[in-house]
Amino acid sequence: MPSLASWIQSWREVAEEVPAGRYVPINVERDGVSYEILRISNFDPQIDGERRFVRTGAREFDDRVALFTHLTRDIGLVRVISLRGRPRWVLEPGADSLEWLADVEGVSVRELSLAAREGALGRRVAGLVRRRERRSREVLEAQVQALRERAEDAEAEAALQRAELQTKERDLSRYDKD
Repeated sequence: MPSLASWIQSWREVAEEVPAGRYVPINVERDGVSYEILRISNFDPQIDGERRFVRTGAREFDDRVALFTHLTRDIGLVRVISLRGRPRWVLEPGADSLEWLADVEGVSVRELSLAAREGALGRRVAGLVRRRERRSREVLEAQVQALRERAEDAEAEAALQRAELQTKERDLSRYDKD
């Protein structure tokens, strides 16, 4: 079982040694307790083919192994590392990732989950507010455009009526001369 530090230093060696059909846990120790925070396995189309995941090329992963490892662990997403364009390995949060994170934060797993849920809810509500504001702005812009068009139509109609009025007044003035 590799540690997080050995994974970050030589991830490819660890990944290459993963037996087919199995996963290798990546552990971290904190205050004498060992936590399985990540798992690495070979990509299996029958098992992993239908899963939602983030795909990262091996070179890109190699360039920023610590960043991608921490994002996978902390966000809780499944990451497929591809080699020459083909899915090769699956890196995912381990069985103890939430317990480890709760321990690091000094809260219970329940408190951590509630805080994450409230954060997600807050982001969702903020998104709804932004969409409503955008929609109300779009509605207001459409109303302004409609009023402009109506005003232009009214001005054109008024010009036509003025022209017709001038014509009628000219005709009327002919009657006065007779």
